[in-house]
Amino acid sequence: MKLSYTLIAAALLSTTALAGTPAVTLEQAPDFKRLSGSLTGGYATNYTGRGYVVSHSVAQGDSVLFSALKTSYDFGREGGWTFNNTIAYQAPTSGHTLYGNPNVGPNHILAGAAQKLNMPLSAVMNMPQAVKDQIVSQNARKIKQANIENEFAIVSDFKYTQEKWNVAFGHKFVHGGLLGVMAKHYRDQGASCINEVFVAPEWTPAKWISMGVTTSLSFQGIRGWWFEPYVRLKAPIVGTPEDVKVAGVLEFAMSATADYFDGRYNACDNGTQAFWIKFSTPWFIKKNLILTPGVSFNWLGEGGLKANQASEFKAYTENSSMVPFQEFGVVGSVSLTYTF
Repeated sequence: MKLSYTLIAAALLSTTALAGTPAVTLEQAPDFKRLSGSLTGGYATNYTGRGYVVSHSVAQGDSVLFSALKTSYDFGREGGWTFNNTIAYQAPTSGHTLYGNPNVGPNHILAGAAQKLNMPLSAVMNMPQAVKDQIVSQNARKIKQANIENEFAIVSDFKYTQEKWNVAFGHKFVHGGLLGVMAKHYRDQGASCINEVFVAPEWTPAKWISMGVTTSLSFQGIRGWWFEPYVRLKAPIVGTPEDVKVAGVLEFAMSATADYFDGRYNACDNGTQAFWIKFSTPWFIKKNLILTPGVSFNWLGEGGLKANQASEFKAYTENSSMVPFQEFGVVGSVSLTYTF
């Protein structure tokens, strides 16, 4: 079995469809198919997006289920154009209410009570504990009802391929997920969706390495730039390049923004958002059936750390765990892909 573009692309679809990065190319498929595609389903131990690993408190849990359908139409010239379309879906296995809509912290309630009573805050804070507990109990209230919706994405692109490089020009629509939260709750847009266009050049100087950067411009929901540079190394673990049974793929990547986040909101700063290293091992059970386990190690960048420091929920609940992202996370995943 050849370790072809189609097979490796399908094996990594669970990552590439949602992250927006191009698929790996090791060797061109020897048999020409004008229309091809793949269907992927899988599970990940944590909710992730563009390198962020969502905290346990945000999604009221951790893991997600995901699926993706990809089709590719080849216009018929080797080293020419293809049109690719991906429909992807991701859903948390736990809750949909951000942070579980927790109560406002007791000190904030006491400060509000002091204002209502026209008393110095120090006088209220010096009251007997039983009295303060009664004030807190009588004035208990939720912060606000905010949700994280299932993520639905449609990604379409035209891709031009040459021997040692390729470039894709495309459009991405996302409803829900982390980007939807940013649009709906960070920017108060009313709808949890974004539209963006992207260009994704990739250089493949050898069959075992590829490097590139996906540059996206969001023009609806949130406006601004995303950058996702990466380097991927790939090689057979079991078998040969001509007949691979198990492949190994090692990826080094990051994400960064420019003019995307606004200082008026308790959100990320612009700049570096996340860094990650991912290792996956596509196992070619059959020619058209691929099982891909993987593990990634993710770190927050300076921009992502700002969101944790300025977390509105952390401040108002007085609970240090109410932050959007994990500063470091280890994410396991497994997916099954059928190619056609």
